[in-house]
Amino acid sequence: MHWKVLTFLVCLYGFLKEYRPSEAYLSAYLTGPWKNLTVEEVDNEIYPIWTYAYLLWLVPVFLLTDYFLYQPMLVLEGATYIATWSILLWAQGVLAFKFMEVCYGLVTATEIAYYSYLFAMVSNEHYKIITSFTRAAILIGRFAAYLTGQLLVSFNLMDYKQLNIISMVSVSLAFILAVTLRRPSHSDIFHSQNHDESKDVTDKELDNKIGIAAIQESSNVQKPTFKRGMLLLWNELKTAYSDKSVIAWSFWWAFASCGHLQVQNYIQNLWEVITPEDQKATIYNGAVEAVGTLLSSISVLVLGFLPVNWSRPGLSETIMAIVCVFNTAVLTVMGQSTNIWASYALYSVFRATYHTVITLATLQIAKSLTRQRYGFVFGANMFMALVVETILTVIVVDKVGLGVDVQTQFTVYGGYFGVIGCLFLAVAFYTVYKNGCSYRVADDQSYTVSA
Repeated sequence: MHWKVLTFLVCLYGFLKEYRPSEAYLSAYLTGPWKNLTVEEVDNEIYPIWTYAYLLWLVPVFLLTDYFLYQPMLVLEGATYIATWSILLWAQGVLAFKFMEVCYGLVTATEIAYYSYLFAMVSNEHYKIITSFTRAAILIGRFAAYLTGQLLVSFNLMDYKQLNIISMVSVSLAFILAVTLRRPSHSDIFHSQNHDESKDVTDKELDNKIGIAAIQESSNVQKPTFKRGMLLLWNELKTAYSDKSVIAWSFWWAFASCGHLQVQNYIQNLWEVITPEDQKATIYNGAVEAVGTLLSSISVLVLGFLPVNWSRPGLSETIMAIVCVFNTAVLTVMGQSTNIWASYALYSVFRATYHTVITLATLQIAKSLTRQRYGFVFGANMFMALVVETILTVIVVDKVGLGVDVQTQFTVYGGYFGVIGCLFLAVAFYTVYKNGCSYRVADDQSYTVSA
């Protein structure tokens, strides 16, 4: 199958699984007459379960994704989406929706298969394009879903339960499409290519990728075993994170993703609290999500074609610091403001900046890595993000911890990004200073030799 056709099918799958018009109205649906839950139950009892479930599912799902060669986990993702929306449509009570969050945690854990599947199927010359297109497909699917939901609600054509039925149909179609995709012939850990299968790669390239010893070991092993996979996993952990660029971008990936997930998980509850009572009959969650997603899609697509050397010393750290400091201001204002329209606007900008820089991080990590160890690094980064998010959730959100109100939560998230921004700003200054000194030393040496 031609790589363009395969990319289209995978992007179509991403579009369908994200086309869920009911997503922007989940809190309103759960606290409305359909399920009769309170805002406190949703905020402090139900939503935190997703964070814990995501963390618990991520490692086994990551290993199974590699062992079963990606495609079966795309099928599992589709099937679990169906289970999640079945509970949303037909179940009642706090306990049932806690189980729904467990299912949704599995859904989000299997998303790693979507982002890494194409890296195992196409040559690295196409990585820049597929990185932009796969993420753009997700964003376009969300945009279409949010816009559809807003229009149907605004014109009183459907209620929130009927929107959930549309979501159920869409994820079911995604499941059917996932079944038709073919599996790659190799994976990162348990089915890595042996020496004979990699004749088109030079010895020097292989040497840079995992080291001569790892090549000799893998070329002598034909069957995938758990022991071999774990040894290779440990070798790749040391090799992948030996690159300073990978460390920097992975650090930003993990901590920024943690903050973004927290904001995304609780933003509807914030809007539910600050929306005036006389305006709750017509809310614009879908329109706001659609605008934010459209801005994100445009910025992500443009990023894929910008002729910029993002690997220049100090540039990446400076970008990450600026984005984090900006997010500090945005989230602090959102936590303190009671103006729903200001919150809508700031959230849209927050999303656009996150998706732009996370796409840049994905590209820079993929360019710095070798032998298609992308799924491993992305999974490891997300695991770090979830560990930090779990700590935040337990301390700040969950009723077993502080259980603070949602507005205070957003103020805390602003401070969280502020700390990260200060760290990256310090690293940026140090990197620029260090490289500036190196350039001056090199110039002095050149002058002395010529003299």
